[in-house]
Amino acid sequence: SPQRVRVRVSSLADLSVFEDFVLPREIQPLLQDAPLSTDTTVDGIMLYWACRPFNLRSGRTRRSVDVPLVQSWYREHVPTNYPVKVRVSYQKLLKCWVLNHLHQRPPKSLKKRYLFRVFKSTKFFQCTELDWVEVGLQVARQGYNMLNLLIHRKNLNYLHLDYNFNLKPVKTLTTKERKKSRFGNAFHLCREILRLTKLVVDSHVQYRLGNVDAFQLADGLQYTFAHVGQLTGMYRYKYRLMRQVRMCKDLKHLIYYRFNTGPVGKGPGCGFWAPVWRVWLFFLRGVLPLLERWLGNLLARQFEGRVSKGVAKTVTKQRVESHFDLELRAAVMHDILDTMPEGVKANKARTILQHLSEAWRCWKANIPWKVPGLPAPVENMILRYVKMKADWWTNAAYYNRERIRRGATVDKTVCKKNLGRLTRLWLKAEQERQHAYLKDGPYITGEEAVAIYTTAVHWLESRKFTHIPFPPLNYKHDTKLLILALERLKELYSVKSRLNQVQREELGLIEQAYDNPHEALSRIKRHLLTQRAFKELTLEFMDLYSHLVPIYEVDPLEKITDAYLDQYLWYEADARHLFPNWVKPADSEPPPLLVYKFCQGINNLTDVWKTSDGEAVVLLETKYEKVYEKIDLTLLNRLLRLIVDHNIADYITAKNNVNINFKDMNHINSFGLIRGLQFASFVFQYYGLILDLLVLGLTRATELAGPPNLPNDFLTFTDVETETRHPIRLFCRYIDRFWIVFRFEKEEARDLVQRYLTENPDPNNENIVGYNNKTCWPRDCRMRRMKHDVNLGRAVFWEIENRLPRSVSTLEWSNSFASVYSKDNPNLLFAMCGFEVRILPKIRTYTEEFSQREGVWKLQNEVTKEMAAQAFLKVGDEGMKHFENRVRQILMASGATTFTKIANKWNTTLISLMTYFREAVIHTEALLDLLVKCENKIQTRIKIGLNSKMPSRFPPVVFYTPKELGGLGMLSMGHILIPQSDLRYSKQTETGITHFRSGMTHEEDQLIPNLYRYIQTWESEFIESQRVWAEYALKRSEAAAQNRRLTLEDLEDSWDRGIPRINTLFQKDRHTLAYDKGWRVRQDFKQYQQMKAHPFWWTHQRHDGKLWNLNNYRTDMIQALGGVEGILEHTLFKGTYFPTWEGLFWEKASGFEESMKYKKLTNAQRSGLNQIPNRRFTLWWSPTINRANVYVGFQVQLDLTGIFMHGKIPTLKISLIQIMRAHLWQKVHESIVMDLCQVRRETEIKIERRATMQRKKR
Repeated sequence: SPQRVRVRVSSLADLSVFEDFVLPREIQPLLQDAPLSTDTTVDGIMLYWACRPFNLRSGRTRRSVDVPLVQSWYREHVPTNYPVKVRVSYQKLLKCWVLNHLHQRPPKSLKKRYLFRVFKSTKFFQCTELDWVEVGLQVARQGYNMLNLLIHRKNLNYLHLDYNFNLKPVKTLTTKERKKSRFGNAFHLCREILRLTKLVVDSHVQYRLGNVDAFQLADGLQYTFAHVGQLTGMYRYKYRLMRQVRMCKDLKHLIYYRFNTGPVGKGPGCGFWAPVWRVWLFFLRGVLPLLERWLGNLLARQFEGRVSKGVAKTVTKQRVESHFDLELRAAVMHDILDTMPEGVKANKARTILQHLSEAWRCWKANIPWKVPGLPAPVENMILRYVKMKADWWTNAAYYNRERIRRGATVDKTVCKKNLGRLTRLWLKAEQERQHAYLKDGPYITGEEAVAIYTTAVHWLESRKFTHIPFPPLNYKHDTKLLILALERLKELYSVKSRLNQVQREELGLIEQAYDNPHEALSRIKRHLLTQRAFKELTLEFMDLYSHLVPIYEVDPLEKITDAYLDQYLWYEADARHLFPNWVKPADSEPPPLLVYKFCQGINNLTDVWKTSDGEAVVLLETKYEKVYEKIDLTLLNRLLRLIVDHNIADYITAKNNVNINFKDMNHINSFGLIRGLQFASFVFQYYGLILDLLVLGLTRATELAGPPNLPNDFLTFTDVETETRHPIRLFCRYIDRFWIVFRFEKEEARDLVQRYLTENPDPNNENIVGYNNKTCWPRDCRMRRMKHDVNLGRAVFWEIENRLPRSVSTLEWSNSFASVYSKDNPNLLFAMCGFEVRILPKIRTYTEEFSQREGVWKLQNEVTKEMAAQAFLKVGDEGMKHFENRVRQILMASGATTFTKIANKWNTTLISLMTYFREAVIHTEALLDLLVKCENKIQTRIKIGLNSKMPSRFPPVVFYTPKELGGLGMLSMGHILIPQSDLRYSKQTETGITHFRSGMTHEEDQLIPNLYRYIQTWESEFIESQRVWAEYALKRSEAAAQNRRLTLEDLEDSWDRGIPRINTLFQKDRHTLAYDKGWRVRQDFKQYQQMKAHPFWWTHQRHDGKLWNLNNYRTDMIQALGGVEGILEHTLFKGTYFPTWEGLFWEKASGFEESMKYKKLTNAQRSGLNQIPNRRFTLWWSPTINRANVYVGFQVQLDLTGIFMHGKIPTLKISLIQIMRAHLWQKVHESIVMDLCQVRRETEIKIERRATMQRKKR
């Protein structure tokens, strides 16, 4: 053994001793005979330097499946130069990792049981070693046999399972065979997992056969695991699997962007399959228990049959009603058997049950039920059960209505049933009310009636009103008024395609009246003179979800008489100035203009914003409650006789006193006005005028109206003295809502509050509680509820409330709002015609500067011409709710309609909202959010119709392309930036916009134009209107002076400007329209006459002209979507082989569809007809909808064609199969091949062998 030698070196000089030392020749290096490197040296060095856990071969080792290879990558910061999709993938993977760690629990201490060891210890199992590809082939074979066994066990000989685990019918199946051949999720999930296994095994088999090399194998595996959504249909049977699909996509992004860098560069192929392989291995591990349960149930059902006994049947939504009925019948039977003596039971039970159902029908129809000779105990029992059922029926109705009102998802049938029930409940209450009136009425006392009548007489005398006579036999305006009446009735049928019997009869009568006007007029006048008994009205309700609107159907012949009378009364009343300036809606101004005028009117009052001496302005906004129901027909008749001939007055009141019918419910209307009659608008506006006189008092009413020979304009006075004589400064009534502006001096306010508090003492300052406020504004912009201002607001309401007799109408505090402007309250708030308005005077702003933004009106003082105040606008809750409910209606009715119809309805609803509210929309955040939500819902409904909601299948071009190019022509308000303010402070004060939120987004980076930018704001419309009409007056006077007529060139600039539009003066029936008075209020009352939505209830194109123009919107939309060529890239246009797109416009519909519409068709035929446009649309956009680069979509080849479907799109599949029927694909191919051969023969090129193709289903 070598000896250890210790050498002590004291200095460098001692080292010189070793310089001469030489090793002996026989000494050799260690391991000289061993080779320097072997085959395993590299592996050894790699193992030595490998990171954990790969450097371990013993101890706590890990299986390769448990090693996260790429985890460290996404736990680092993602490089900023990566695209968004990759950065999102990094984020998602990191999120998943964090969640896993958060949810990680220490494992429970369990005794480990190894299943294989247990099996090994029994004699039934043996151990063997097989190549794993062999095992894979065995699994595929055994799986195939297993599924085949199940198929044949069900005797489904017409289904064929191929070796790639595709299940296909061998013939066209009947409906019965289809139903029988449906398998559950257990079978299909198993089949799809086996398909995935087969794909992996087949890849390895190809590698073993030497057809692919190791790189191709690795790349193939990576592709397979990363595209499970396309290569298998697993996601259809266990949708939770989308998480794994998403994760694989993220891992793919992660690996590709690491792999395709440097010299490798971008290109196909990347063989790193381990990370994605782990995902699917873990999935299979986790899905085992589920599959065990599913397959266990499936097999148990196969071998033992369904266990139907002993399992309580669940009460489904469909069975709730019948279930209750059955329970009730069982309970009744039980009671009968208990009470009857033994010998009588058998045959009496059925009779009693018949009596019970009869009693229930009577309760529903509100008919008294009494059977003579029925024993008292039986009768009591039946009544008890009817009461029980009635309570349950009513409660269910109210519960469902509350859900509908709240906006919960409710079935269409539930909605319809609920409407029927509420109609019955309302009619029961109404019949009770009519009965009470006949028993206890009239409710109006003699003194009140005389006072009201006297007020009306004095008013009409002071206005020098001349009586409206009965229309003479040769009345000069007869034909014009008749034509107007007939056109009004005909308008209702402008878009109706299918008519019922009554509607056909009405149209026939209208045509007849057009053809024989004189005969029609003499009949109308005869009826007005003599007819006092009328046919019954049919009542229905229109469900607007937040409330119901009654709609009355009148007999067509009587309707024509009523419509003529309405035109006549309005024309004559207008000629005699019956209605003063405050009665709205007026024909001259649409509601937004009324709001604008009202704001200007308040701003132009004398010293209105001055508060230095304790003055205050109160704006009371309230409503005549239950005014229609409380109209006493006797009093109405007396009041009408003051202005019209007694025959007309009698006709009107008799017409209101008719029979009203709904199914089996009938009653006579003896009390209250029927709003569905054609002349109801006139009658109510006149009755409302009488109520106004009671509220205002005759003196102030006369001062507001002005002298009869020269009436005041709206919101103006003859002089300042008249204006300031009384606290009531302005008054306006819009049908049954009214607004009063008061201005009080300090003493006047104190006196009024004193009087109020004397009558209604408030020792605990409780008046502030329950004082309404406008919560849509930030806190410091609302009314500040100071004690003095609150008391003044309450006192004003109390004063006005006491001026109306309770028998005529009442005012409700909860539906009213008294806004007080005083030294403590700088804002004046009110809501009018759907707008929420806040007026802020310049002198009360912090910096005495104006807010320069949209959605604010500048209010100019007429005298000083200075901008004295600003009106801030928002859309009221009611307007938003109405829009949302209309969209809900569209969605609910869209079950069997075409996509274009859904888009059209959406467009109409959106245009009606945007053209009415205009600039108010922009600063109503809740509405902007709602617009985004609703537009999304409409698009989702269309997507669901195509069985896919995948965004990549539906880029914006599909929805927004105009109809001429095959799109849906949708209008958009959802692609907007929603302004946001700081969340903490914006609720309290008016802060500026701090940031924006995006509305609708999509994968393409196209800027979709929004509708708002193409509609002029109301303020600029109003200002422009003044200019344009002033110019027109000037040009007209010039033309008259030169004795010439105005030409189109003179008016070219202002042709479609102004309110109403200048061009309305030049339409062909302008002379007839001049006699159409009261048309705007008539538009509003249409809602009680016709069962349809009225989007443009506030305007009429022939009177106001078209108040919007969207030509530019179409042009810009086409441009935004990439121009016509860019749009057509998404469609089948290239497949049509047209040289140019010009002239290739879509017709509205083929003649076949149009002619079929009106024929008698079965429901199935009609729904089939509805699908034709949808199929056409789907086929046209099929390159986009049936695209290959989808997130998931199992790729299937259509039989006998080379067309691939990516996912299930039934509509498109049917169209393609139809087109390619009768082996068309093959015939086209054959003809092309034959043509090629022909060409080659002609060019004398050597002919190759031609073989006919085998026809087979692939």
